Amino acid sequence: MPYAILRFEKRKGGPASALEKHHERKKERYASNPDVDPSHSEQNYHLVQPRMKYYAEIQFRIERAQKKNPKCKVRKDSVKFIDTIVTASPEFLAALPEDKVRRYFERALEFLQKEVGERNIFSAVVHMDERNPHMHLCFVPLTADHRLSAKEVIGDRAKLVEWQDKFHDHMAEEFPGLERGQAAAVTRRKHIPTWLYKQSHRLTDEMKAIRKEIQNIGVLNGPKQREKSWSFWRSGTQRSTPLRPS
Repeated sequence: MPYAILRFEKRKGGPASALEKHHERKKERYASNPDVDPSHSEQNYHLVQPRMKYYAEIQFRIERAQKKNPKCKVRKDSVKFIDTIVTASPEFLAALPEDKVRRYFERALEFLQKEVGERNIFSAVVHMDERNPHMHLCFVPLTADHRLSAKEVIGDRAKLVEWQDKFHDHMAEEFPGLERGQAAAVTRRKHIPTWLYKQSHRLTDEMKAIRKEIQNIGVLNGPKQREKSWSFWRSGTQRSTPLRPS
């Protein structure tokens, strides 16, 4: 069954530059994410185009908030922005025509603009150059009274359950058939970083391919099929060695 997927990652100021290079496809190589196919990167598109570098976008919004509210404080450990990933089950998006895939992400953007504030969002880019289309949306967690507070904007475990409920209801109005997955707050699953989440899906696909090749091994084609299976395994191991984004 297909699922609507919304995930948040709280970020301090440091990772802004590295994430910008990845989200905006400013790197020549993506060692930790071999799913990226640079030959298809021209198919990526923005729903919100950043006007400046990510860090400058973040600082601009924080400084603007501080002018409106002098109580807007920034500590060393403050969460300065949220990296959001929006996607759906691969089989669901694969069955949609291209214009409907775009509409899926546009509708998700409409939801987030309402929930976190349109002015707080500084980038929303859809990646079509990986196996499963997805959107990276970045915003500064500023409250209605111009305070920097990821705790209030994103909330605790209980509020994350509400986020998933509201997101599913919003998306299902236009895309019926989408299921609402169980929240981590209910299942007690620990948060998985986005890069590891993508890598796990890639390894699952590779394992399915290996199993298929093994099942095809017979008396006459045994040596050839075994070598092909080993080739799958070796290539998968080499691609999966990096365990951190680079």
